[in-house]
Amino acid sequence: MEGRSFEVGALRRLHIYADVLLVCGAWLGAWGTRRLLDPALGVPINGIEIYAATAPVVVGAWMTCCWAYGIYHPPRMATALDQIQRLGKGTLLGLLVVSSLAFLVREWQFGRAVVLLAAGYSLVLQGASRAWFSGFERRLRQAGQLDVHVLILGAGTTGIRLVQKIQDHPEVGYRVVGFLDDDPELQGEKVAGVPVLGGVSALRASVGWHRVQEVFVATPAMGHTRMLSLVLDCEDLDVTFRVVTNLFEVLTAGTPVDLVDDLPLVRLGGQRPAPHYEPTQRALDLVLAGLGMLASAPLWAWWALRIKLDSPGPVFFRQDRVGRAGRRFSMLKFRTMREEVEPYEVAPRVDHDPRITRYGRFLRRTSIDEVPQLWNVLRGDMSLVGPRPEMPFIVDEYDDWQRRRLTVKPGITGLWQILGRKDLPMHDNLQYDFYYIRNRSLWMDLSILVRTVGAVLSRRGAY
Repeated sequence: MEGRSFEVGALRRLHIYADVLLVCGAWLGAWGTRRLLDPALGVPINGIEIYAATAPVVVGAWMTCCWAYGIYHPPRMATALDQIQRLGKGTLLGLLVVSSLAFLVREWQFGRAVVLLAAGYSLVLQGASRAWFSGFERRLRQAGQLDVHVLILGAGTTGIRLVQKIQDHPEVGYRVVGFLDDDPELQGEKVAGVPVLGGVSALRASVGWHRVQEVFVATPAMGHTRMLSLVLDCEDLDVTFRVVTNLFEVLTAGTPVDLVDDLPLVRLGGQRPAPHYEPTQRALDLVLAGLGMLASAPLWAWWALRIKLDSPGPVFFRQDRVGRAGRRFSMLKFRTMREEVEPYEVAPRVDHDPRITRYGRFLRRTSIDEVPQLWNVLRGDMSLVGPRPEMPFIVDEYDDWQRRRLTVKPGITGLWQILGRKDLPMHDNLQYDFYYIRNRSLWMDLSILVRTVGAVLSRRGAY
């Protein structure tokens, strides 16, 4: 495995080094072309000194844009059209970045024709480079020099079909090391010439023993909970997880899909937010929570007075919750239930629950009782958007896969709140939480915040 990784890594580095030289040549060659056109255009281009001096910055910015679009780490089954699209997007972004640099740094008086010609030359040269390296990599795969070790879960009809497709297409570069199947009659036998190594529970041991790099699920009957647990196991092992599924389902769902011949493979797990996401989210939390505290401050005294007049007891309700990385914190809410109610009793499920005070009913219906959690956001215990924080005794009962909820900060609102709020049972909430964790972005957070307003105004599921 280490030897294979080194070969792939060396190929990627060689491609990058080649493109650095090609982009640099495109930049300086564009100046040379424009210089040759001086007599025809009647306007001389400025000297090459500024273009040579800024070449490292221009080339570095250009290569970063190409890297951002995955030109140097294309999907294993990417088509030529996919790669052309990625290169086109990288070129367009590079053109915009270089043009912006020329605008912002007045000393860099780049000729517009030079910038445009450089973009065109880079597109052609990098396209040729990408085509050559793709062809070279494909030949190495066909020769078996870049094999990826694959483990298939399920030795039934779907698994056998997958093995046949992989064997018919050696250019994909997969080598099936074995099946895992829970049928005891198959374990220890061979199916389609491939050994059945054990049950699905042997995943971790099989991955380590056979140096597996990708796991394919080819058993349609596997439940969502078990599949999610396997996804998380593969993430721990730094192994790619794919599901063989129905082509109609993935196309109608708009899901990104790879194909081995006509067999669709959907990749699950491994998604990570953009590097700038967490600091940007924290800045957004501080700004919006701070503004929310300032805007609502004049009303806090009124709410506190109404709570005190309505029933004896404190204004605030405090409860220990579990946040990111298992850290406990005291979550604040306005008190909405009677003082004698135990803090960890089951939450009300109906509006007329006798434990809720008269004014507390209003606070819960309008979600005003959650406003003090803005202080938790400012302290860094919570975020505006995220999975709801759970009580410690519930977290103590979590399975390993459920504890993944603790990899992000809990939030005041989230997908559960806008899609179903308290109408949804707990096991459905976990599915929404994991979807958010794997797909979170600044735009998703903003969308959830906006839609939370509608959910609050509708009072759906608020008891």
